Amino acid sequence: MAGRRPDRDPATPSRAPVRQAPQPPGVREIKGPMFIDTRSGTYVDRRPPPPTLSRREFEAELDRLVRAFARNEENPGSVSSQGCRRCVSCMFCHDCEECYRCTHCRGCKASSHLTHCADCTGLHDCAYCVSCENCTRSNYLVLCRSCSECTYCFGCVGLAKADFHILNVKYTRSEYFRIVEGLEKELGLSRE
Repeated sequence: MAGRRPDRDPATPSRAPVRQAPQPPGVREIKGPMFIDTRSGTYVDRRPPPPTLSRREFEAELDRLVRAFARNEENPGSVSSQGCRRCVSCMFCHDCEECYRCTHCRGCKASSHLTHCADCTGLHDCAYCVSCENCTRSNYLVLCRSCSECTYCFGCVGLAKADFHILNVKYTRSEYFRIVEGLEKELGLSRE
């Protein structure tokens, strides 16, 4: 009886792996020390909460993280950026700091989604702005502060959805460009 498998003793357990049945849809598997209310279908986790930090421990850890971040001058995901510090995913920028997804910018700080801006701080989603602060979704601003959704403004503060303004005063398109040309010469601003 060569080649015949010996009969298996029925008392010996099978060595085949135990397969678990897949969970039917809508069934949750709950593990761990919990209180389960079968009537409402809710459960409360009875694990002890994570330890709380004292104010001193929290502030010490936060201070450590801030110092570590300040020492790190890498620019992850940035391409052809020179002299930049802590910029992420920026391209062709020079001397920018802590910016995100900016392109062709120079000397900008703490800004995101800029293109062709120079010496700006705290801008978001702007293009062709010069020496502006805290502006959003604006284009062609010069020396403006806290403007949003503006275009072609010069020396304006706090405007929203404005076009062709100088020092918060509305001008026609032709007047605007004539006055700005004189102001740029007077203030020593160069066009790039």
